Amino acid sequence: MKKFHLGILSLIVLGNVLSFPNSSNAISSSNLTVNIAGLKNQKGQMCFSLFDSSRGFPGDRKRALKATCVKLKDVSGSLTLNSLRSGSYAVAIFHDANGDGNLNRNGLGIPTEGFGFSRNPRIVTGPPKFGDSAVIVVGSNTSIDIELNYFWGS
Repeated sequence: MKKFHLGILSLIVLGNVLSFPNSSNAISSSNLTVNIAGLKNQKGQMCFSLFDSSRGFPGDRKRALKATCVKLKDVSGSLTLNSLRSGSYAVAIFHDANGDGNLNRNGLGIPTEGFGFSRNPRIVTGPPKFGDSAVIVVGSNTSIDIELNYFWGS
């Protein structure tokens, strides 16, 4: 009797596998569009970092899944990150007004250039945690809005 049940179970599992021939095809490619608001001027470039975990978020661009800087003349208020797997992501951006590739800070460590994060968390004493900025990207297109923060300059 046990062999009969194992045989039936094997047929059910095999039937399910055959009805979904390639599960990797089921993983769809998603796009994340980041809309930017609050840009003070058109000087320099906008630098983006996309993270899929807390590792390195938000400041270690080398640990980002994707990181790039785009001249402001090439940014029309938004940037689309293509070919993402569905999942949880956080975006960190900054307005690199002087074009040096760094988020410049004053002597107290306060940013002197504009910056922002997905989900627009309130910034009080330091950068947000990954969980405070994480957004779920599912389906073909997801869109988020990021409001830039300027404490000094730019």
